[in-house]
Order: sequence, then C-alpha cells, then structure tokens
Amino acid sequence: MWTVVGEALSGSGRMLLEPLQSVGESLKWEKQKEAEWLGSSQETESVSTWSPNFWRKDLEEKLIQYMTSQIPPFGSSSNTDETALKQHLSQLEMTFLPSLEHRSGFFKEAGLLVTYTRSCHASLSSHLSTLTETNHFSFSQCLLIYEWGVKMYKSETCLRPRQTPQHSLSLGVVWIILKTEENLLAVARKEVGKALKEAFDIGKPPCADAAVIEILTEKMEAAWRVSESLSEKVEAVCLEECLRFLE
Repeated sequence: MWTVVGEALSGSGRMLLEPLQSVGESLKWEKQKEAEWLGSSQETESVSTWSPNFWRKDLEEKLIQYMTSQIPPFGSSSNTDETALKQHLSQLEMTFLPSLEHRSGFFKEAGLLVTYTRSCHASLSSHLSTLTETNHFSFSQCLLIYEWGVKMYKSETCLRPRQTPQHSLSLGVVWIILKTEENLLAVARKEVGKALKEAFDIGKPPCADAAVIEILTEKMEAAWRVSESLSEKVEAVCLEECLRFLE
C-alpha cells in the first residue's frame, strides 16, 4: 500500500489515481472496522491488537518524510544573512509549495486530502522551527519568517485549500504561525536581555542605556509594520525582560 503512495508522490500523471483511491478506501475500511472493534464485546482488550489501527498515522509519517526530503536546503554561510533567508522563503513559495499543490488534487479525489494537508502543515512547521533554532536567527529574521507564514495563511495553497472546510485545515496553518510567533518573542526577549546586560555593565558610559531604548523601539516598530497585536506582544515581552532584569 505504501508503495502506491510513494509512486503517487513521485509520479506526474493520473494513472496512479485508481491505486491511490484504493488506499483511501482501505483507510475508510480501517476506520469502520476499528469503530466496530471498539463497540464490540472485545472492547476491554487493547486497541493495539487491531493491526491496521495505525495505518493513517503511518501514511502521514510517509507523507511527511517525503515532503521534508523535497524542501530546498537553506544554504547560507552566515546566520545573519537576511537576503539568503528571503531567497529561501521565496524558494519555498515558488517551488516547494506548488509541487505539493500539484499533487493535492490526486489525494483529494482519493479522499485523502485532509491527511495530505496535515502532512504539509507538519513538514513545513518542523522545517521553519528547525531553520530558526539551528541558525540562531535574529529578531528581524524571525519576523521575516512570521510575515511569510501570515502571507501563506492568507493565500489559497495546499496549506489552506479552498476545496475543504477552512475551519478544520486552517488550524494547522495557525499552529505554524503561533509557533513562529513563539520563536520570535523568545528571540526578542533574549536580545533585550543581552542589551540590558551590556548597557549596565560596570565601565560602560552613562548613556549606554539609550541603546536599550533604541532596541526596544526598533523591535516594536518593526512588529507594528506587520500587525498591531504582534507589536503589543513584542512590547510586553520586552518590558517583562526589563522588569526581570531590574529585580
């Protein structure tokens, strides 16, 4: 069954639609049988004894593994290179997401669009988190990723397909944005804390605290250009860090 899915992912024609539909039917059958199993007199036994119980999870894992392997590498030698990050996000938007979008139609016809879209969310969310954490991105770089995530949320791609109820699948995209926002606020807190330590170190000139005010202002204004609510959150974490430092 997973061979069929692998061929559908790497193929380009409709010849694999029928085999893919058989996978969808198998998963429907699995769900029905699991419900019958849970409702039978054997319900006290472990669900894990029902062997196909994890078929859908296995399918998601296979899809995520494939999608992750198709993500273009981020090839910057400097973790402060915003140009390289913009190019990478552009690659994701112009090549990676369209390639997923191209195959989404086959999975929709096979009744597997929800599973396919969840896998899109998971692979992209994991990549953006790894990208941010591994490269120790600055606040401005995290803000670029956040802006890009919001842009993708507003667009109609495989991340938020118009063929399905948006209230269910858009939750995955919201999670991507929230996770990116979490990273953004953590970096803002870290950079403000560093600036405070440097400003109040013994031997620093008295006017050094002006650098802290400048950093706070820059971050809030940059966030405000994206959204007022984000600016308020950035302001809140920065002030919290200032209070924590003064305690």
